Amino acid sequence: MMSNVKNILVVMIPFLMLSLTAYAQTKPSVDSTTIFTETVFKPFLTDAFKIKKNPTIKDTNKVIPELKYSFLHKQVPVIFNIDPIKPAKIKGEPLVKLYRGYAKFGFGTNITPLAEIYYNSKRSKNLSYGFSAKHFSSQGLANNDYSSYSDNELNIFGKNFTKEFTLYSKTGYTRNVNHYYGFSDETTSTLINSDDIKQELDKFNIAFSLTRNFTDTNQFDYNFDISYHNINDLYEVSENHFEVDGKLSKCHKNELYTIGVEMNYNKLINPLDQENNLVLGLNPHISTSTDKWQFQVGVGLYLNSYPDTKFHFYPKAEFKYNVVEHIIIPYLGIRGGLISNNLNNFYQENPFINTQLLNIQNSNQKYDIYGGIRGSLSSKITFNTSFSQQKIEGMPLYVKDFSNFENQFIVTYDTVSFSKVTGELTYQKLEKLKILLGGNYYSYSPRNEIKAWHKPDFKISLSGIYDLGDKIIVRADFFYYSKQYARTFNTITSNNIVTITEQAKELDGVFDINLGLEYRYTKKLSAFIQFNNIASTPYKRWEDYPTQKFGVLGGLTYSF
Repeated sequence: MMSNVKNILVVMIPFLMLSLTAYAQTKPSVDSTTIFTETVFKPFLTDAFKIKKNPTIKDTNKVIPELKYSFLHKQVPVIFNIDPIKPAKIKGEPLVKLYRGYAKFGFGTNITPLAEIYYNSKRSKNLSYGFSAKHFSSQGLANNDYSSYSDNELNIFGKNFTKEFTLYSKTGYTRNVNHYYGFSDETTSTLINSDDIKQELDKFNIAFSLTRNFTDTNQFDYNFDISYHNINDLYEVSENHFEVDGKLSKCHKNELYTIGVEMNYNKLINPLDQENNLVLGLNPHISTSTDKWQFQVGVGLYLNSYPDTKFHFYPKAEFKYNVVEHIIIPYLGIRGGLISNNLNNFYQENPFINTQLLNIQNSNQKYDIYGGIRGSLSSKITFNTSFSQQKIEGMPLYVKDFSNFENQFIVTYDTVSFSKVTGELTYQKLEKLKILLGGNYYSYSPRNEIKAWHKPDFKISLSGIYDLGDKIIVRADFFYYSKQYARTFNTITSNNIVTITEQAKELDGVFDINLGLEYRYTKKLSAFIQFNNIASTPYKRWEDYPTQKFGVLGGLTYSF
């Protein structure tokens, strides 16, 4: 705008100058009253003002529209896409590589072959399965032609995992062969060959287990175990045993309500022609706990069908108090129950029993009052000490059968009261070193028998394992059984009168040392050697049955 004004002034100034010059040349007439004043001309321009008003049109017929508002009552579907939040995970150590198979082969003194093989599936969230096979045999004592034995075992197993349940099953076959070589010094054997005193037990067993994966305390928790075995031996003796064990529990506030059920059915077929043996048990109990203590109270209700049908009632209670958290925990309790005996259990404890004269009865544990203290002395040392006072009606005791060669055992039953003191001490330093020291002291008081036959008063054991750089593994075992007693009879003839008196024969204590070494050449291949009975003590765990002296067993293991 200012530039336009300047341009106008530049154009107009010359014209004004010309006009003034022309006016000056035409001199008008001047009268005497006229006064002329001449001054210097000073041109100026006034300021320019912009017209700010906009043009408008005045509408004389103005129409104001009336607006109406309304809502559409229609719901628009809304979809939410929720992205799941992944749970927090703790990153642990890397998983150890697993191998499907493991084989162990060895050979030792007294012609002792060893063979074991295992095959398992690898890690799986749904299924686990495998099988195992074992063989171990020996010619036995060097100076005894009848002491050979053989143990064979084959098992097939599997486990299925679901979100709520875990199902386990196992089928197996076991074949055990041994000989009744335990003749007394007074007995002369007229055997032609070892088959005359040979015993063989063939056992077929099957087991199932159903366990609920307990994830919600508001729901019922339960598990059931079912097992069956059939045994046959060379003397036409057989046994069928069926067992069911289950538990149902439910949490309510701070209490846990549990009902346990038991069922044991046993049928032994031998010349004694025994009746069926059935035991039924029901164990309801309630548990409650706080940060400091735990308390459980319940009862045991049992029905025994053999030899007489009887009903049994047992109180059950246990109290634990956490004096110092996970360091000192004293406990006190009382319990009882029926113990179902069978041929399989007797043979596992004493393989020299006479199956033809075996009488099966259940043991009635009338009471077991116990107490103790367990805890830890440090992060590496734990301990447990306890005291127990028990009374068992029908405790099985092994005595010699004097009706034949006096080389077999039969079972006699007696009511026995006894005290038991137990002590355990464990030291473990990571996976490198572990030492376990344990001891038991017993004081038996049988009602009818002179002694509790073949029951040592004192047992102590010391076991240790040392891992040197995961390359050399050393294992050592020490154990000691105190003296025990066997039942014998003394015959005295006086004035043609024969008197037979029962006596207790003292058997020496048992002391044994075993040492094992393993060298892992690679993660797959290793070599081992085992030294048994290093003290070379010819001890007798059972009367007239000496064990092997010093022996060596060595071999290889391989993972694949």
